[in-house]
Amino acid sequence: MDTAGEGASGSRSPAGPDYRSIADAFSDMTTVVDGAGRFRFVSPASRRLFGWAQADLEGRPEAEFIHPEDSDSVGVARMAQDPEPAVVAYRFLCRDGSYRWVKATMNAITAQGSALTVGNRALAMDRLGHGLQRLGRRGGLLCLLYLDLDRFKIVNDTLGHSVGDAVLLTTAERLTHQLRPADTLARMGGDEFVVLAEDMADPAAALELAARIVEAGREPFRVDDMEFVCTLSVGIACAGDDQRSALDLLREADIALYRAKDRGRDRFELFDGATRTGSDGRPAMERMLQRAVHEGRVVTEYQPVIDLRSKAMAGAEALVRIRDGDDALLHPSSFLDLAAESGLLTTIDDRVLADAVTQVAAWRRGGTGPDEVSVNITARRLASAVFCPSVMDLLDNHGVPPHSLQIEVTERVLLGASNSALTTLHNLKAGGVQIGLDDFGTGSSSLAYMRQFPLDFIKIDKSIIDDLETAPLARAMMSAIVSFGHALELTLVAEGVETDSQLDILCDLGCDRAQGFVFSASSPPDQLSISAR
Repeated sequence: MDTAGEGASGSRSPAGPDYRSIADAFSDMTTVVDGAGRFRFVSPASRRLFGWAQADLEGRPEAEFIHPEDSDSVGVARMAQDPEPAVVAYRFLCRDGSYRWVKATMNAITAQGSALTVGNRALAMDRLGHGLQRLGRRGGLLCLLYLDLDRFKIVNDTLGHSVGDAVLLTTAERLTHQLRPADTLARMGGDEFVVLAEDMADPAAALELAARIVEAGREPFRVDDMEFVCTLSVGIACAGDDQRSALDLLREADIALYRAKDRGRDRFELFDGATRTGSDGRPAMERMLQRAVHEGRVVTEYQPVIDLRSKAMAGAEALVRIRDGDDALLHPSSFLDLAAESGLLTTIDDRVLADAVTQVAAWRRGGTGPDEVSVNITARRLASAVFCPSVMDLLDNHGVPPHSLQIEVTERVLLGASNSALTTLHNLKAGGVQIGLDDFGTGSSSLAYMRQFPLDFIKIDKSIIDDLETAPLARAMMSAIVSFGHALELTLVAEGVETDSQLDILCDLGCDRAQGFVFSASSPPDQLSISAR
């Protein structure tokens, strides 16, 4: 079986893994360069590509093999590689005197007491292209599987990069046991892999392969004295001719992977005709969305947020829906990305915010609903200099005290926020509006990092809640989040709570609030209620 990879994973712990173990695990295009700039290791696949023998490279300065015009770029990349990997394209000298372009991800590691750099070149796209060319000559079916480790960032951030490295290495080993000798396994970077399977009998064979991979992903990882699960999601795309490019097939597999993640993870999805119709029907979808916004078919529903001590409704989250031409309500996952790209999301944000403030004012007057309402706001809206004044005017016009409005931002938005967006958050906080972090646990931040932001509460993502009943690690992480959050005087809200058992665990751990189907789905404001617990 061939293996290829872009980006090697390195540990920055003092002990660190042996560098040859890292190189061998993703051995197709791997080089290791020491602090003096000399090759310490060059994988067999690298030597085959460039035509050199092992003795020709190992121990010699890497600079001798880099095109003179590219040496500065490589040098800059090496200096920029810590704390994050650096990607650089440059020309490498072959034994016959020619140069070949390579694209390398450089990552600083510590191993055997020396500072090293590991660089890999991805051959996956080249092999995919060649596979498509072969389809034109001999037919058959080529299948591409795009794999992603579920919640890997949580493991990496909670347990450390050395444990994350061990997970990646073990995953690569497990995947090799599921593949045929002729299949290609490539690490695309981070926690993503692809499998290229040629000469498949039919799509069902690809589904069987994906099922085996997903099942293998359910096996617990054992690192030191810890045991935890980090499952796999898989997207599949198949080609029976050479009419599509390698990038087209990769895009289709990526779309299928996104669908697998969106439908709950730990599963596989096939990019089929219906999926293709949906992606190709983008212009029609955009026109429908524009009409819906223009015709006032933006609908706001509300999901209760429950105080876990009193079991009373403490607030509600405003959730946007779009009513399509058939009078069906569309979930935001089907239109938010398109709304952002088409420039409609700002208008949608404003309408949901106005609806929410109007509704909480009505609840307060009638004494029939919660006293707080939360609204998720995008980075573009926060970056506007007029957003904070407009929010304060909206609250004032409806007689709603600022503390009754909660502005939520996702982890991705918060970590990428511009200075103007951060200024807006600080001004809203100073004005009495509550600020919250949504979907905590899906990105790469930590609670310690959150101290620099003006937060009042944190919502823990459903992905952590899902595992509370079966994974001790998830319960340990939740306990740590609650303890650290309370130390920072933050309110902790669990999202996506679906079972009584999850609810009992959250109460035992001291979580403050929760929302989810165990209490109520989202509903129109006049139907807002909670199940008795």
